[in-house]
Amino acid sequence: MKIEIEISNVQHIKKLKFNLDLSQCKLTCIIGKNGVGKTTLIKSIKNLALADTFAKTSAGGIFNESSTIFYRLGNDDFIFAYDASIKSLNCKTIIPAPLKSALTVELPMPYGERFNFFQSISDADPEIRRAIILEQYEKPAELIEFLHDIYSESKFENLVEVKIKNRRYYCILIENSKYIREDYLSSGEYFLINLYRKITEQCQLIVIDEIDISLDAAAQAHLIRKLREFCSKYKVNIFFTTHSLAMMRTLRSNEMLYMQTTETETHIYSASYNYIKSLLFGFSGWDKYILTEDDVLQKFIEYIISRYCKNIFFKYKIIYIGGSPNVAGLLRRNISEGFFSDAQNVIAVLDGDQRHLRLARRPSTFCIPQDSVEKALFEYYQEDDFHPKLPETYNEPKRLYEALIRERKMTEQHIFSYLCDRRNDDMIEFAKNLNYFLSHSN
Repeated sequence: MKIEIEISNVQHIKKLKFNLDLSQCKLTCIIGKNGVGKTTLIKSIKNLALADTFAKTSAGGIFNESSTIFYRLGNDDFIFAYDASIKSLNCKTIIPAPLKSALTVELPMPYGERFNFFQSISDADPEIRRAIILEQYEKPAELIEFLHDIYSESKFENLVEVKIKNRRYYCILIENSKYIREDYLSSGEYFLINLYRKITEQCQLIVIDEIDISLDAAAQAHLIRKLREFCSKYKVNIFFTTHSLAMMRTLRSNEMLYMQTTETETHIYSASYNYIKSLLFGFSGWDKYILTEDDVLQKFIEYIISRYCKNIFFKYKIIYIGGSPNVAGLLRRNISEGFFSDAQNVIAVLDGDQRHLRLARRPSTFCIPQDSVEKALFEYYQEDDFHPKLPETYNEPKRLYEALIRERKMTEQHIFSYLCDRRNDDMIEFAKNLNYFLSHSN
């Protein structure tokens, strides 16, 4: 099922369109500056299940006569329009219960559902106590493993699950039939237990505003990997917001969306980690690295990317190392040490005269079609119709290349364009490797 939402004139959002495909069973994170509209979007999703969401969680005056929220869930459309009698949004169509139950939304304190669950736990305490005394409980192995993975602590080894009237409650057993209820754990631990409870109830969509708010940086970084596993296992989608760099760093490129507001519209679009980091925090950095032999090849690769590679998604850096063995060695060291980035984010591009060597056949290593920029230019220069010619004779490719530029007969860009024109089909094929490496599709 697909969910489409269009918000018009609600609070400071003039227009916002957003959609999720629930068949993907994946993580989706929206990132943006404070006040851009992330929480308004989250509340709009919650409004599907609880029509009084805005009345309970927002100040009055956020609506006017032109305020609407349009929803499309699969083949069904629902419109919440401004109702002057209640000074809020109202929908004249009844939203089916199965659609409501397909999603759950968790807002921050004090509106989050987990805070409302406190009273339920307290009311159930006599029955929890009885179940523990009678040892009528189970050991939730997966939840224990989940919490241990996040916190790297053994304190959860004695966690038990008590079922009362089809509801699950969790406690840590201590000596003499005593126990610590889940609501007496830290706010982060209690949040994760509640999140696990929702995941295993197998809602189609779990929405969490400010997922990082009660978790330390280490827990945030570990959490993403586990949630990704749960999405696949339990066929759920988890949609959340965060301001945490630790959490963003562990997300994949297809899991991050950036929200930005212009004068007329709020946009949500895919963005890479370093792009978001630079916008949100002013930090610079690169997502992808290309290692190469020398500064001429570095500039040639830049030209190839600008000419043949469209819709570049990732921020990238081309670094010339000096000599193909050094390039191959640095690429190999990065695989084991990761000082540039993860292995899949670093490639090497060598001159074509290295293609027959073993180092050129290693993973993540590519060769340009030409033996080198200078050698290819030297070969073409020998042809009678090559223009322009120099008055002096040069028998060494590098010297010829430098002389043509020094004497202002050709610019570097002119040379690169000429070399690509001469072998355009080969260049197109080679550039596919760079385009795949730098595009969102990989």
